[in-house]
Amino acid sequence: MHLTNYAINKNNPKFIFNNNSGNMGIGHKRSLTCVFKQLASKGINIEELKVKINDVAIKTIICGLPVMSHQYKCSQPEDYAGNMCFHILGLDIMLNAKGEPVLLEVNHTPSFTTDTPLDQKIKFDLIRDTLKLMNINASSKSELFNKAKDYNQQRLLTGKRQIFEGKER
Repeated sequence: MHLTNYAINKNNPKFIFNNNSGNMGIGHKRSLTCVFKQLASKGINIEELKVKINDVAIKTIICGLPVMSHQYKCSQPEDYAGNMCFHILGLDIMLNAKGEPVLLEVNHTPSFTTDTPLDQKIKFDLIRDTLKLMNINASSKSELFNKAKDYNQQRLLTGKRQIFEGKER
């Protein structure tokens, strides 16, 4: 556990909640955009900082990729296209005294609890954008469902197991 843990800090009587999704720069929990604006006002090069944060994120994901790939293959052995499920990770990154990003922890099950309008907006946008990236929509779901149904019907009639690849990307 670290000092920025929201689940603990929100119980502090001095904690200031942001109850206004229109202004995400109020209170102790703020949007990344507002934090970047505040850092820019203190002279930090935000574009350079974003590159460094992306570098930390990419290297972190590369380190965890073998484990995530193994878990995926164990839970989805028939999926050779690699598009049947996804995983949202939460990376907690702090800035040191020099403004350099430092990885604190990786949350493999980040919280989607929405205590405030700020939480609601940020987490809703995250889930919506994730589903867009995965191309998950009613049409693709229906197509995949029909393909799985046909696969199961063929297996029932022939007794032979085929490789079900799902929808191609």
